[in-house]
Amino acid sequence: MGERVSDDIAVAAPPEQVWNVIDDLEAYTQWAEGVEDVDVQERDDDGRPTRARFKVDAKVLQVSYTLTYTYGDDNVTWELVEGEQINQLDGEYEVTPDGDGSHVRYTLEVDFDIPLPGFLKKRGAKRILDTGLKGLKKRAESLA
Repeated sequence: MGERVSDDIAVAAPPEQVWNVIDDLEAYTQWAEGVEDVDVQERDDDGRPTRARFKVDAKVLQVSYTLTYTYGDDNVTWELVEGEQINQLDGEYEVTPDGDGSHVRYTLEVDFDIPLPGFLKKRGAKRILDTGLKGLKKRAESLA
């Protein structure tokens, strides 16, 4: 079982702008630390990605994985389909209005395919979470 982490952040951009950043997976290479390549393999009728392959430089190793996405009214969830060096990468972004901006909650459950002590797995999951939230905030606010 993986390490589950969650955090939230206020973003000074409207929810629509935050969703534009979240849904533009190909642009993750511009703002998500370590993401080197994203190949969107499938989209839904609204043009949102439903399956994508990522290549990530995780500093100590290169990681490739494929995620599937499911969209709700105020959230998107994803699940790992296949991965190298990783056997769980499931998560959720929940975006709700907050005054003139947005409130974003990011939940992630990660498990690596290499033997690591629990505290290192937790630290790795927290790093992914922190980087993702801060990068999303910066990108959405820069485009608002």
